Amino acid sequence: MPDRAAGVTDHLAAIVDAAAGLFAQQGYRGTSMRDIGRVMGMHAGSLYVHIESKEELLHRIVNSIMLKSEQDMAEVLAAGGTATAQLHEIALRDLRLIGENRERATVFFHEWRNLSPERQHAVIASRDRWEQGLRGVISRGIETGEFRPVDVRTTGIALTSMLNWAYVWYSPGGELSVEQLAGQFTDLLVAGLR
Repeated sequence: MPDRAAGVTDHLAAIVDAAAGLFAQQGYRGTSMRDIGRVMGMHAGSLYVHIESKEELLHRIVNSIMLKSEQDMAEVLAAGGTATAQLHEIALRDLRLIGENRERATVFFHEWRNLSPERQHAVIASRDRWEQGLRGVISRGIETGEFRPVDVRTTGIALTSMLNWAYVWYSPGGELSVEQLAGQFTDLLVAGLR
């Protein structure tokens, strides 16, 4: 998921990608600017022509996952459909995001707490908006009789937990496609909700 925001050069995107790989392997604190420079074939000090700090790199990585996740949720909610169909689409998009951006997803889940408090609050607010969307789908399914009455928060946590751990074990080249895996996750959840 190259960083393609306005004003982001290909060189900056390559630096962010290099940092994502290193942060995923060595952790944010275990990676130096010298390490990133070495991967990029440049002096560590030269990186500062493109970025302000190592934290900026972490923020760009975390933000790329966060924004895409929120965009996916907004699109699913806007598209409508049954609660079951929306849960399937949420799972599919989340698994696809993680599978196609495994290093960035690893960094997102493990390293976001290394951001400044202000940036951490933005991550928490984004997560809360995403979870609110998910809980809204579950609530609507209960209201329409598609799902039995359950604790919406706990059910949302269960699905989120299943999805969020996929970065540890999911392989896009594995036996199941992302569509099949999303179907299995949704089937398990919906079976429990009916």
